[in-house]
Amino acid sequence: MFLGISYHENVNNWATRSLIQAMEKRGHTVKPFRLPDVAAEIPNRFIHLDDEDISNMDGMIVRTVGFGTGDQITFRISLLEHFEDAGIYVMNPAYSFRRAKDKYATLTALHKAGIRVPRTYVGENLEAAIKFVEEVGDVVIKPLIGARGMGSLRAGHKELTYRAMKFIHQLGQVLYVQEVIDKPGRDIRAFVIGGRLVGAMYRYLPEGVEGEWRTNVHGGGRAELAHLDEEYEECAIKTAEVLELDYTGVDILESRNGPCVIEANASPSWSALSRVTGLDIAGMIVDHLVNRCKR
Repeated sequence: MFLGISYHENVNNWATRSLIQAMEKRGHTVKPFRLPDVAAEIPNRFIHLDDEDISNMDGMIVRTVGFGTGDQITFRISLLEHFEDAGIYVMNPAYSFRRAKDKYATLTALHKAGIRVPRTYVGENLEAAIKFVEEVGDVVIKPLIGARGMGSLRAGHKELTYRAMKFIHQLGQVLYVQEVIDKPGRDIRAFVIGGRLVGAMYRYLPEGVEGEWRTNVHGGGRAELAHLDEEYEECAIKTAEVLELDYTGVDILESRNGPCVIEANASPSWSALSRVTGLDIAGMIVDHLVNRCKR
């Protein structure tokens, strides 16, 4: 098969390179490309900047749409939809990818489906955000679109919280403020491919780092193999199903009331998960893509 994979700045990113190698190992022709480097013609023709016609791709994996203006991001999402309309299987699908990248859209969809999520304020009104914090207490201020916990701030101190939100508001950014859920010093990353839980790990807080509240392995957290009970497994699978994601890393907190989902990543990394499980995650993702292309 002729398979594509989108990247933005670094084609040698670990996850991107792993997927390319898995494709090549299985004998597929692979075309890595940046979405800004592709031009579309109507009807269905797609030309890469090196003048290669990539209209005959069977399928592709979206790792990122990159950064850009509103117009540029809109074009790239529409380009992915155009690929789909032309019969090219896009994984994760364009709409699902966009929705999962938006924490607000993710939480509203999950809540509607009956999946437990944290109480969250989203808006552009500073006074309303302050009132929310006064009601909730300990909160985390997050970027609406982000990854690996970068840009998130736990602001338990009232004055610090106000200053952080005022600064975000002055920058013209949306305020995304979320209650802190009590958890046992860890959270869960559950990895779902094709509607099946393939592996999970606990992510523990970094040792010896005073005041650190994030468990991201990228930031020094410790990973450990997890065997999830039925309630947590079903939560991860249902999250992927609701968001219509072919593959995803679902972040789950062990709250007093059971599983609580804070995010579902549409382009997750899996280096730590592969290390603790011994699984060929990249190969599994590529095999699922190929199966989808054959349908």
